[in-house]
Amino acid sequence: TEPDKYISYPTNQFNVIHRFVADWNNLEDWTRSRNEEIASAFNTYRQYFPHQSDVKGAIKAIHRLQDIYKIRASHFTKGDPLDEGGRVRGQPFNVKALLLFIKDAYENEDWLKCSAWGQQAYYQMLQEPEYYPPDNTIWFDVADHFAFCLYKSGEMVTAVEVTSQMLEYYPDHERLVGNMKYFNSLVQKGEAEPVEDSDRHKRSAEPQANLDVPAEEEVDITFVPKIYPGADQAVLSEEEIEEVIQDKYYKNWGERMKKYKKLCKEPPTLTPEIKKQVDRLTCYYKANTPRTFLAPIKAEVVWPSPRLIVFYDLVTDEEAKTLMQLAQPHLNRATVHNKNTGKLENAEYRVSKTAWLDNDTPEDKGGVVKKVNRRMEDATELSMDYAELQQVNNYGMAGQYEPHYDMATRDEKAFAEHEGGNRIATLLFYMGRTDAGGATVFIDGGARLPPVKNAAVFWYNLLPNGDPDLLTRHAGCPVLAGTKWVMNKWFHVNDQVFTRPCDVNQFTREKEAKLWHGQYTL
Repeated sequence: TEPDKYISYPTNQFNVIHRFVADWNNLEDWTRSRNEEIASAFNTYRQYFPHQSDVKGAIKAIHRLQDIYKIRASHFTKGDPLDEGGRVRGQPFNVKALLLFIKDAYENEDWLKCSAWGQQAYYQMLQEPEYYPPDNTIWFDVADHFAFCLYKSGEMVTAVEVTSQMLEYYPDHERLVGNMKYFNSLVQKGEAEPVEDSDRHKRSAEPQANLDVPAEEEVDITFVPKIYPGADQAVLSEEEIEEVIQDKYYKNWGERMKKYKKLCKEPPTLTPEIKKQVDRLTCYYKANTPRTFLAPIKAEVVWPSPRLIVFYDLVTDEEAKTLMQLAQPHLNRATVHNKNTGKLENAEYRVSKTAWLDNDTPEDKGGVVKKVNRRMEDATELSMDYAELQQVNNYGMAGQYEPHYDMATRDEKAFAEHEGGNRIATLLFYMGRTDAGGATVFIDGGARLPPVKNAAVFWYNLLPNGDPDLLTRHAGCPVLAGTKWVMNKWFHVNDQVFTRPCDVNQFTREKEAKLWHGQYTL
């Protein structure tokens, strides 16, 4: 619907939340003096309206999109974060909204980001008569934060320009006078470039572009073949495996996050070796069970290491719609397993809402959950005896899930008491159409999978001998436009002996390859 399309765009989402919080009290006061019945209704439904915490969350979401997709503050200000030019779908930010972004960056000491947002607000005020003469609180607040962030960012010329303009209207402001003296002292000490007199009272009509260019992080996302069965690669020793697992939390996390951000933006560069493997991947109809013989499942091997298989049209549009409707009333903030305690808890690195569906969901009159479970069993050929319930996830504004494993690694207790043992495999459904962003990326394996409506991607989390497959560390990139609905199905290792036999050699995959598609091997 049109309202859904409108609210799916990040700038529109923020503006709606901000207007509710900033303007609702005024509307409520105005209504109370005219109609008590409507005012009473407002009080009843107020609990469902956005609060100040939602505004702060939306600001963090916009900043997250900035960081990962390298979007200029000016594009958000214009309501065009996708840089679509003439096809602008979002409402621009007003100065009051921009001030919130300035203050958030200021409080987090992100001086460059603060300068970029400050630049947009400051020069936007030059174009709006209500802010001139600049003797109101908002103008001063914007200019004050902007000047300080410019100074901290090393942009001394513009810091002096803004401070000089403020002194024109506030000549006796003690702190501003002190700031100007301090800037001059830095010049005298040689710690800053001298500022020409012509720059002190300059009033630029256009923002400085250099303040609004997001810094690109230097990271190589050229992926070479890594330790993986059937690819003629070296086998890790027990010590090396343990070192890589420990590395998950204690080493090189910053570098891994850089790869995550880069992969969210663009696919990796392939070396000749891995390109040769990718070129040999295949698609086929899976028809080796009684039900799939009658209704074959479209499958494609999309990545060699880890081996990722996409099943297309595994749910219908109507089934996906039903699953989303069933989940909607039960959505709660998603949780993660604490690696030390094994208990579930909220975490900033997973931003989504989750609901669990089983075969006995009372509202499921048509038995859709049961039908989809049966189809998953046909596609994977894995036993459902110890499988978890269907986990439906809704990723809204900048929703993401940073790099993680689905299974428990050796230093974790997540499934120590689960009767089914560790998570052997994952089947991840995409149940909606995401306008932009929301790709699933495999940080150490190099794969990048944009959401494909009604498709599901499958992979094994454990090697045939039960060890963790370290190449399955993956992440869900932030949603840039639209919403992302996914459904996870996790299978556990117990009772899979006939489908996926154990092997003493951790890297034997020949049996698995034959199981999946004849004699085809990588």
